[in-house]
Amino acid sequence: MKKIGLILLAFVLLLSACGEPDASPQQSQPAALRVGWLGFPDTLNPAYAFLSESYTMFDLVYSTLMTEQLDGSYAGLLAESWSESEDGLVWTFTLRPNIKWHNGEPLTAEQVVWNINAFIQNSDGWVTNYGYIIGFVEARVLDERTLQIELEYPISNMEFRVSFLYIVYPKDFEGFTTPEDLQNFTNFNPIGTGPFKINTLDKDQRVIILDANPDYFDGRAKLGQLVYRTFDNSDALIQALRVGDIDFAAEVPTSAFEAVKTFEGVTAVALPGRSLSELILNSVPEDHDPVPTRNPAITDPAVRLAIATAINKKDLVDVVLQGQGIPGVSIIPPTLGGGFWFNRNLQDVRFDLAEANRILDEAGYVRGVDGVREKDGIRLDFRLQFPSDSSNYPRAADMIANWLKEIGIKATPSAVDPDSLVVAVNPNADYDLVIWGWGSDPDPDFMLSVMTSEQYVEGGWSDSGYSNPVYDELFAQQQRTLDDAARQKIVWEMQEMVFNDRPYIVLWYDDVLQAYRSDRFAGFIQYPTGIDAFQSLMNVEPVK
Repeated sequence: MKKIGLILLAFVLLLSACGEPDASPQQSQPAALRVGWLGFPDTLNPAYAFLSESYTMFDLVYSTLMTEQLDGSYAGLLAESWSESEDGLVWTFTLRPNIKWHNGEPLTAEQVVWNINAFIQNSDGWVTNYGYIIGFVEARVLDERTLQIELEYPISNMEFRVSFLYIVYPKDFEGFTTPEDLQNFTNFNPIGTGPFKINTLDKDQRVIILDANPDYFDGRAKLGQLVYRTFDNSDALIQALRVGDIDFAAEVPTSAFEAVKTFEGVTAVALPGRSLSELILNSVPEDHDPVPTRNPAITDPAVRLAIATAINKKDLVDVVLQGQGIPGVSIIPPTLGGGFWFNRNLQDVRFDLAEANRILDEAGYVRGVDGVREKDGIRLDFRLQFPSDSSNYPRAADMIANWLKEIGIKATPSAVDPDSLVVAVNPNADYDLVIWGWGSDPDPDFMLSVMTSEQYVEGGWSDSGYSNPVYDELFAQQQRTLDDAARQKIVWEMQEMVFNDRPYIVLWYDDVLQAYRSDRFAGFIQYPTGIDAFQSLMNVEPVK
C-alpha cells in the first residue's frame, strides 16, 4: 500500500517539475486542486460508460445543451435560448455565440445535430444514452447556431433529457462501423467544450490532470488545474487529506467522517444525496441468452420476502453508515423533486427473524443438519457479491449474511472487481445476490428505466434482469404524461410494483460525505450531487 502511494506522489511531483502549477494557494498563478478518490473512469466515451468517475469527467470535459441548477430547475449551457412548439413535437435550441472546442475550432449547430442523430440512429452503439432519446425522431440544422429536435410525441421532461446528452467532437467518433467498435473506444484523450481539458491521463499510475479551459464560453475557472489521484483504500485517502497531500476528498467513508471533522484546517461536508444502495436479486428471465447461472430458489417470492424480512435496515444505517443516511424502501430516493416523486405510501416490511423463519417454514424449506434450509433438493445457499472498491459493502455483506444464517439461508460474501461484476450481472446473469448502488438522476425517469425489460441487454442499465410488461407500459406512459400530478401517480404505481416483486431490496439512502482543506481553498457550493459538481469547482479558489 505505502509503495503504491509513494509512486503516485512521485509521479505528481515529477509533473510539477515539468510545468504543473504549484498546488499552494499562495502562488500568484492559478492554483491546482488535488483531489483524492477511490475509483477510476472506465472510459471517457459517453456511448458506453457506467462508473460514476466517468460521469465526473464528462461534466468537466464535455458540455450539454442544458444543465440543472441549484434549485432543481434547468438553465441553458450550450443553449442560449430554447422554445417548444405549441403541439410539443419540436424543440428549437439556439447556441451561445463563440463556443470553442478544446482544439480551438468553433462549435456549430451542425456538430450538435450530428451528435443527436448519432444517438438516435445508432442506439445499439450509444447504449448509455438510449434512455434519454426515447421518443426522439431526428435533429436538424436551421442555421449555424440553431437546431431543432423533432419528437414522436410530447415529452414530459425534455429539459432534463438533454442535460444528460454530452456533446462529443464528431471527428473522433465518425469512423466506427459497429456498435462494439464504438463502445470499445475509450476516448482517453477527449476533445470537448467543457470548463476543463485533459492534460494527462495515466491509467497505470491512476492519475488524471486537467487544465482549466481558457476559452470556456461561460468564463474561465478560478483554478488552474485539477489533479485526480486514485487511492487503493480509504485509509490512505483520508491520511493524505489529513497531512495535506491532497486538498479534497471526493468520498469520505462513513467510518472516518467523525474523525475527519476534527482535522485541523479541514471542513467536512454531509449532504442528503440522491444515491441508494440495494441488494440485487437475480430476476433474469429463463429464456435469456446466456441462461441465468444462479440458485433457482432466488426466484421464489417466499424466499425473497423472507430475505427482506430478515434484513435490519436501521442497523445497517447505524453501523455501516454511522447514521449518515436513512433506511431505504423505494428505487426513487426521497430527495428527488423535493420528495414529490418518492412514494411515501410504501410501507416497508418489518425486520422480524421469527416471521422470516415462519415464511420459509410455510413455503416448505426444511433445515438440514448444517442449519441450511432445503426444498426439493435445492439448498438456500447463495453467493453474496459486492464491488471491491466499496468501503461500506463488506460490513453490510457480513451483517446480512449473519441475519440470513439465523433463518437458515447461507450467504457467502465476496468482493469482486467492479468491471468483472458489471459483466457478471449483465449480460452473463451469473450471480445470486449482489450489493451495489446507484447515483440517481434528478428526474425519476432514469431510475425507473433501470427496471425496464429492454435495458437488460449488453451495455444496458438493468442489473436485476427484471421484466414486467405492465411495468414497461407504465414507463412509456409516464414519459408521455405532461401533467405532473398525473405523472406522479404513474411513478408511484411503478415504485409499488418493484417493491412488491423485489428485484431489489433497497437497503439505504446515504448522505454525500466529502471534505476539503478549508485552510487552502474556498468557494465550494453545495449541489445535490456534492460539492465537486462542475459548477462548484468553477467557483473554487485559493484562500486569500
